[in-house]
Amino acid sequence: MTEGSAAARPDQLIRLEAVRKSFADNVVLEAIDLHVCPGEVLVVIGASGSGKSTLLRCVNLLERVDSGRILFEGREITGQEADVSAVRQTIGMVFQQFNLFPHLKVLDNVTLAARRIRKLRRKDAEVRARKLLAQVGLEEKAGQHPHQLSGGQQQRVAIARALMMEPRVMLFDEVTSALDPELVGEVLVVMRELAQRGMTMIVVTHEMQFAREVGDRLVFMDEGRIVEQGHPAAVLDNPREERTRRFLQRSLQLAHSLEELSIDTEEMAR
Repeated sequence: MTEGSAAARPDQLIRLEAVRKSFADNVVLEAIDLHVCPGEVLVVIGASGSGKSTLLRCVNLLERVDSGRILFEGREITGQEADVSAVRQTIGMVFQQFNLFPHLKVLDNVTLAARRIRKLRRKDAEVRARKLLAQVGLEEKAGQHPHQLSGGQQQRVAIARALMMEPRVMLFDEVTSALDPELVGEVLVVMRELAQRGMTMIVVTHEMQFAREVGDRLVFMDEGRIVEQGHPAAVLDNPREERTRRFLQRSLQLAHSLEELSIDTEEMAR
């Protein structure tokens, strides 16, 4: 499914046009046409290796596209003259791994980039950082080190760190997949609150209930292409494409298997 190659519209914050990306002979993204509007939550699903993470990395300029172009606020950001640092300040990204500095306290992890890149005074940076930590429910953890936090808490610190740069868009790349099941919810709560505040978000996830409840639009990718997109409930409940149906069926079977395993583990623990 494509969106054509029309000129960027003012109501489209991000636009990808015919984006292609390969690593050696492996084509990871092929003919990607996609847009994201201000305040929209776009959820991307698909099997491992379908190109989801590479899509986000191209938007954030962590990977250079081979052809096609990406526009942000109507301006191309994939040209040679693009200011990569400026783009990454306005398009924040949170990864599967937390990537916190282990030797720094939480407050310093959150403020470091803002102080070095945006040249914020330490006092001003710390005031803002404490507000963001309170927003993600971790104000009392400001003086602790990452190893003193749970995985869910570390991921929430990573979200606060990204928000510290005051981005226009937030990219989330499977941010709950490395967490124990009981910690997933606390991260999703923060993401829900961001969506409610009007943050524009592109979320790569396997959390289908989150996609259904929070997403404005859902994209299913397979083999580097967009196979299907639409309202989350429509795609999840009544997919038009056979590849989408097969993926959702496998995901449902896996979820049931994990649920049964969790029940068996709890019974054994008793």
